[in-house]
Amino acid sequence: MASPSIRPATREPFEVRLEDSLTVVANWIVRHDVQTEVARRASCPVPASHGWLLARIATCGPCRPSDLADFFGVDNSTITPKLQRLEAEDLVRRHADPEDRRAVLVASTAAGSRLLAKLRRARAELLTERMGSLPGPRRAAVATALADLASVLAEDPRRSRDR
Repeated sequence: MASPSIRPATREPFEVRLEDSLTVVANWIVRHDVQTEVARRASCPVPASHGWLLARIATCGPCRPSDLADFFGVDNSTITPKLQRLEAEDLVRRHADPEDRRAVLVASTAAGSRLLAKLRRARAELLTERMGSLPGPRRAAVATALADLASVLAEDPRRSRDR
């Protein structure tokens, strides 16, 4: 797979280097050839975009389709066909919300959890291959720094405004 080049380390402000680096990482993750390779390695029966949805469902537990749409910043009409495909593949199941019988919750099935684990292993394998030229301590530092950043970015922005 061809890889986009990024500028060598410079004396640019931290924020510029961070934004440039995040852009490259985000673009790599959503590249068609990367998603196709991850799906191939995991023997995934659904399109890659469905894998992201399955991962979110597994992370948040049973959730409403509208919460998924909000998370991804899309309309419910975008989420519905993807959920239908995941349900047809027995990767998720829908059931009534016990607190509001009018609402529907979506949860991962055992098959969905197994597929998600395979997708994560395949993505980790591909990342490990790509990071092979970095020494072990640098790879560990990258993983730690990204986990810290992910934790900060996952915070609800409305909470940080209220502080």
